[in-house]
Parts: sequence; C-alpha cells; structure tokens
Amino acid sequence: MRRRKISGDDGISMKNYRHLNEYSVFEINTVLEALRTQFDLVQLVDVEECRVLEVQPNGEIHYGRECYEVWGRSIRCAHCSGYQACMTHQSHQKYEKLNGKICRVNSTPIYLEMADGELELCVLDCVKLAGDEDAFTQTNEGLDYANSHDVLTQLYTQDRLYQEIRKKLIEYPDRKWLLVESNIRNFKLINKLFGIEGGNQALIGVAELLRKNCTHGEVYGRYRDDRFILLIQKERFNEAAIVEQLGTLKDVLESPMYTVYVQLGVYELTNVNMPIAVMLDHTELALHTIEKSRKKNVAYYVEGMMEQKLKDQQIILEFEKNLIADQFQIFLQPQVLSDGTILGAEALARWIKPNGRIVPPAEFIPVLHQSDLLSHMDVVMWEKAVQVLASWKGTALENMYISINVDPSDFYYVDVPATVSGLCEKYGVDPKRLRIEITETALVNEVERENAIVEQLHEKGFIVEIDDFGKGSSSLSMLKDVNADVLKIDMGFVNDKSNRARSRVILESVIDMAHQLEMDVIAEGVETRPQVESLCALGCPHFQGFYFSRPIPVEDFEEVVRHHAER
Repeated sequence: MRRRKISGDDGISMKNYRHLNEYSVFEINTVLEALRTQFDLVQLVDVEECRVLEVQPNGEIHYGRECYEVWGRSIRCAHCSGYQACMTHQSHQKYEKLNGKICRVNSTPIYLEMADGELELCVLDCVKLAGDEDAFTQTNEGLDYANSHDVLTQLYTQDRLYQEIRKKLIEYPDRKWLLVESNIRNFKLINKLFGIEGGNQALIGVAELLRKNCTHGEVYGRYRDDRFILLIQKERFNEAAIVEQLGTLKDVLESPMYTVYVQLGVYELTNVNMPIAVMLDHTELALHTIEKSRKKNVAYYVEGMMEQKLKDQQIILEFEKNLIADQFQIFLQPQVLSDGTILGAEALARWIKPNGRIVPPAEFIPVLHQSDLLSHMDVVMWEKAVQVLASWKGTALENMYISINVDPSDFYYVDVPATVSGLCEKYGVDPKRLRIEITETALVNEVERENAIVEQLHEKGFIVEIDDFGKGSSSLSMLKDVNADVLKIDMGFVNDKSNRARSRVILESVIDMAHQLEMDVIAEGVETRPQVESLCALGCPHFQGFYFSRPIPVEDFEEVVRHHAER
C-alpha cells in the first residue's frame, strides 16, 4: 500500500488538515459500524488507489473492489464527490444513481493514522437512498446541474462550456466574437505558498468576478485548473475596464507577501465553425507571450504565434540535453574605470550550438523563463562563474570579481543564499569575489521577503548589486528598504534625447543619493565616450557597456586583462 506522509515538503501547509477527521486504524471500525446504522452504504476509499478499504481488527489494510465498480460505471470519477472532497479537503455532497436508484452521497476526507505514525488520506462515503423530501434534487435537472458545474466555483465545467459556446455560435454566427482565456500567474506557486485553501480562494475570486461582470449573455466557465474561459461579443470587450476589474483580485489572498495577477489571452474568432479546442489553442498562444510578465495583463493572438510556439517547444524539449552537453556557457562583460582599467565582470549566459552558432539570449531566455526552467540554467551558470574565479587564484586575475544574475523566479525555486555559499565553499572562493545581481523589479515587488534574502547574502559575505535601477516604478522606496551595496544605473532610463537637461538632473541626483547611502555606482549600457565623460563629471566611477567591451568568452576576457596589465 502506498502511503502519503504529510509534511511541509509536499507543498501543502499542515494548517489545511487541522479541521479534518483523524482516526487510528484501531478506531475506524467503531466509527464505520456507528455510521452504518444511519446510512444504506458506508465505505472507506483510498484516494490514491480509488479502491474500497477494509481495516482488519489487527490494523492491517485490505483492498476491496475498485470504487467505480461499486457504482457500476467508470465515468463517475470525473464528477466524483469523493474526488472533490480529496482535492478541496472539504466535505462534499451530491446525488448519484446506485443500482438504478437515486441516492445522496456524503463524502468526507479523513486521515487514518497508521501503526508507524504516518497518515493515510482516505475518503469516507456515506450513502443514503433519497426520500420524498429530496424529490426536487432527484430530478434529472438536479443531476444535470451537479454534473455540468464545477463544485468549487459553481461555473460550467469544460464539457458543458464547450456545449454552451457552440450553441451561442450557432445561434449568432454573424456576430463578431472574442474568446478570452484567463491565467492566474504562478498558480502552482500560490498552492505551494498558501496551500490548497489559498489556491481555492484565488479561483473563487476569478469566478465571482465573472459572475459580477458577465450580465449580457456571455458564456463563461472553468476550463481546467486555474484557467477560465469567456465568450464575449467584440463590441462589449472593454480592455481598460477589464484590467481595472482584474486589479481588484490583488488582495484576494489577504497576504502582504503575495499579489494575485490574472492575465488574459484573447482570440478574435475568424471562423465560428472552427473546433473550440483549436480556438483555445490560439488563446493559449496569446497567453504564452505574457505568462511571466508583471506588466502586461492582456495579449492578443496574431498570425505567426503558432510557428513561434513550435520553435519554443523545440527549445524546451532539447534544453536539459543541451545543458548536460555543456552548450550553455558564460561570457564576461568587463566592469571598468573611466580609463579602461578592468575591475571585474558580469557573467552572461550564452547558448553555443555544436556548429559554433551563438544563439542570442532573446531567443531562449524568455522561453526558459515562461517554462520555469530558467533556474536550472542559472544554477549551472553560477557554478561556472565560481569555477572561473577558482581558476584565477594565483594569477594576475585573482583580485577580479564576477557578478552573477539572479532572476526573481530563482528565489522561488532555489535557496539562493545557501546555493551560492555552497558553491563558494566547494571551490574555495571568497564570497566577496562573487557578486550577486538582483533586478530592481524583484526587490520592488516583494520588498520584505527579498530584503531578508539580501541580509542572508550579506551574512554569508556576498556583495549585492541592484540591477536595472530606474526601470521599476518604486525605485526610491526600494532604496529606502533594501540594504544593497552597489547600484547599477540603466542608461536607458536617462537617455531621452528630447529631455537631456531633465535626464542629467535625475542622473546626478541618483548618483549623489547612492553615494550618501554609501553605495557604489556602476553605469551600464554605456556606448559612447561623451557618455563616459558626462558620467565622470557627475561622480560615477564605474562603467559597463559596448563602448568598453561586448560580452566575450572567458578566455578572451583573461587575455584582455593580461594585455591591459602589460601596458
């Protein structure tokens, strides 16, 4: 018998189980006997095996019939009250047919405490033949509703949703229709952080939003998992109003640590006779373009997305193989003084194919990001950077540092402080020579959490850099709350040629403020000598950009440093 030991490691908080019934294997038979005096059928079902369980007096577990055999058909599993009880960790009730008769099924999740102390999740089904007082719910209409509506949200399920969409399109084939699919960004992470209960809160929030705003004959329902579908006339689709409504979901979890973001993929129907599943392929493709974005809420399907999707899928399919084959390497972009003296470098990932072609980062980084694979590559790149630092010991480069990039998503999949500290210990590298670059947007969105991580990195001896300063919307607030060591100014945000004077004032203020906060300053994206001279006049001492060097292979970087030292 497979057992499930409940702990924090399974992504579900223990708090979700405190309200559930717990019985030892020696108590359960007493409970079952008491219930059998009140119900026509009482059975205990193992949720992993979907088989009826019998607990012997000595505590041994014996399997009985498979659950669907009890009900006489396998399709019950799709709408099984026991399944719903298991998934939501709440009791559920519905009406079923057993041996040709209508009956009421009450399903309750319980835990059996095994002899070794582990907990086995089961469902207790209590079945009673329906009496006259249940006449209304015995009707086919009542059964149809139960089988066509999602238990949690009370919206149409996928099958019924398809039927209602097709019905509407047949009735009004000449209208201009939009099919809209919603996605709760990082829904799996919500379940991991807040448990099933938190995920359910988010789903119910989306459902309530649909019910509140769809009052003109729109068709909507829960497609699958965290995906909802809406069929709406094009003329009634007000993007600005919808985005505003989506903003009301930000506090649905009642947690200062996390904000719920809902994004929409929109497809304008060009052929109402197209299979609905194909229509949804188009909404999925639109969503795919913004799944990891924190700024875009709505994306529309355009021609060419299908071809791009196939390319992206090929990258995903081959990623692990190519990573193992060492095709992903680090290039180094020097960080320098105004005279070109090299102080260190930023490590940047490059994909080098066997034929020597270097795949531009823009072609694979977004794909890995959207597929939750970026952290896999990042950890490998971090180790390569540490290996390079270790190889520099005892050479002219031993005082150089390397800055590594930490993506916001890395914090959710990797214990960053422990990982980078472990790599430094493994290769005998001083942590101060491995700088940690964190983008400003990551720090702005979850200041309290990320500041704690910054402090952990400081405790382990790392220097922390804020990358892309100026791209976020709350930069000054972030500087107040996050105790970083280096500020990397993105030249793009002050390079507005139409407002040079204002840009200079802003840049001078930022540099002066950083110095007063005892932060070092690096200007990145520097491309011309006049930029260098202007930045020097404003007090910026360090630079990075194409004017000095593009990102180059490690061997070329080492040669440049040696050549510069010999001058």
